[in-house]
Amino acid sequence: MVSKKKPNRIPPGYGVHRNAVGPEALPKDVHLLVPAVLVEQLELEALERERLEYEEAARARAAADAAYKARRLSEEERIKAENAAKPSPPPAHRPSLTPYQAALALTVPDELPPAPADSVAVFDWQAARERFDALKNNPASGDKDVVARDLRHFAKAMAEGPWRSIARPPAWREDLARLVSEMPNFAPVVEAIGRALALADLTGRPPVLPPILLLGAPGVGKTHFTHQLAEVLQTAIHRQAFDNPQSNSGLRGSERHWGNTAVGALWELIVLGKQANPIVLLDEIDKGAQGSNNYRPVDALLTLLEPVTASKVKDMSADFEFDASYVIYVATANDAERISAPVRSRFLEFFIEEPDIDGRLVLAHSIFQATLERTVPVESVRATFARPTNLQICRLAWLTPRQIRMACERALGAAAYKGRRHFEDADFEVPAGRAAGPPKPKGDGGDEISVFVVRS
Repeated sequence: MVSKKKPNRIPPGYGVHRNAVGPEALPKDVHLLVPAVLVEQLELEALERERLEYEEAARARAAADAAYKARRLSEEERIKAENAAKPSPPPAHRPSLTPYQAALALTVPDELPPAPADSVAVFDWQAARERFDALKNNPASGDKDVVARDLRHFAKAMAEGPWRSIARPPAWREDLARLVSEMPNFAPVVEAIGRALALADLTGRPPVLPPILLLGAPGVGKTHFTHQLAEVLQTAIHRQAFDNPQSNSGLRGSERHWGNTAVGALWELIVLGKQANPIVLLDEIDKGAQGSNNYRPVDALLTLLEPVTASKVKDMSADFEFDASYVIYVATANDAERISAPVRSRFLEFFIEEPDIDGRLVLAHSIFQATLERTVPVESVRATFARPTNLQICRLAWLTPRQIRMACERALGAAAYKGRRHFEDADFEVPAGRAAGPPKPKGDGGDEISVFVVRS
């Protein structure tokens, strides 16, 4: 029943529904008398139609907005491209400073910066200030390159004051115990280092380690142990070879009047570095016993190895005193008889025995892991490599530490080149040179078999 006017009386069982939108067979805006059971359904359908129309309008507005933004972005890109195509104006002329002029513009703090915790002063602050001012106003050297270098060095050294931290890890006991487990033939050396660290913890003073001399045949791991010790102590390490006559200048710098004068390693490590107690590896110190013209480079160590004189070491190139008494010296030698008595007497000596089979296996594991961490620094990539097999580790165990490192580097490179993350036996090819093979069997010369148990 259709009516353009709302009926005054509704028949029983019917209801009124206002038709505002359709259906098409009916005129708009009329009142329908429909059964009461259909009234609610028709109203829900009307609401649903209104919702769909609203969503359609919203989508149309969003599409229009997106089209407007796209047109605006396109216009901005066009303008940017046109501007980029235009020739840029010539830069304003700025006269460049020479290295000497740039060094003269450097400054240092006016006041002494406060001392951080666990730090010591490694040079005299007032003397450094006076030297910096003299370099600027009245340099003693006429070489502008040397003066500019000194100004840069003093500006860097004085930026945070004369303070340098003392490397002393809190978990040194656990780390030293791990080092002994990896290199048991160095247990007496580790014990001496532990005594010095324990005394420092008891007194609250910086640890002072005596100079250490590691004696033993080539290949027992003296150099590898020193590098592992630097990791345990969390300090820097510098290797100073004594197979050339310039070892003294390498540590304390060359004479200032030389044309190629350069500061020494101790100046770089301490004054320009962050720590007061780096490790200096005096490698093959027995080869520095005799130089040309009866000069013995090793004798230059006498001043550095005495704590009193080491507290006022002068760099020959910088011509300035600093404190190197906290440096940890570790020397290696094959023949102690070639070291002069005055120098040898300043060291705490340890003769390192060759490791047994268990020690060799542990050492091979340790060197492989150290090589892996050094060559693959990203931990997530390093974790994808499988560990070498027991047989591969057993083959490595009879090499010298240097040969083990070279074989591990070759194996890592071979695996990466082949796109593998596991190692094949051929990857660990023995480096050129004579390997330290297993001991020859003893007996009457008959056939013997040696069986070694390789621990997993």
